[in-house]
Amino acid sequence: MPAATLAAGQARPADWATPVDPALRLYRIAPNLYRSALPNGADLPTLQAQGISTVINFYQRNDDWLSGSNLTAVHEPLHADRVTDTDVIRVLREIRAGQQHGKVLIHCKHGQNRTGLMAAMYRIVFDGWSREQAMAEMLEGGFGDGELMSDAVGYLNRVNVAAVRDAVASGACSTNAMALCQLRALWQRADPLPDQRMAMDAG
Repeated sequence: MPAATLAAGQARPADWATPVDPALRLYRIAPNLYRSALPNGADLPTLQAQGISTVINFYQRNDDWLSGSNLTAVHEPLHADRVTDTDVIRVLREIRAGQQHGKVLIHCKHGQNRTGLMAAMYRIVFDGWSREQAMAEMLEGGFGDGELMSDAVGYLNRVNVAAVRDAVASGACSTNAMALCQLRALWQRADPLPDQRMAMDAG
């Protein structure tokens, strides 16, 4: 496990994300997961050289730069000041789905707040890091000014980690049983599709 905080003069923990391209704030979080600021067409060779096959974008849609490449674009727009457990669970599943096909890049505009939050939750849910360890990497890992990550810090301070981890493991879409996605799933299970109802009536 990495240190919970980076003391003055302490070497960067080996488990922290590895710098790849500082200008893009491109870091390797894990062998199959990267993070960055907003890329463009000029960055495509760098991403392809890393073997990235899926790009998950938390910022506004801007997929034109991927045109003609073999990279898959996934758009998960997020507002940093209102990220919910449902958002986190959905994104973590998108990351895992992308990793089934290769390496994944997650990014927002600056590669700090939204990207930092999701990278930290990946560390907590999948890598088994503590809240404090994930936050230390997020704030001190070289991704930019910590003051620009206040929304991510706020979420990490209040999130029920066990509830998110359980939801991801169980397949639930939210930690809230009354969330719209949960109610929709219950309704779909309770109300068979029209074809199924017709088959049942015919039987």
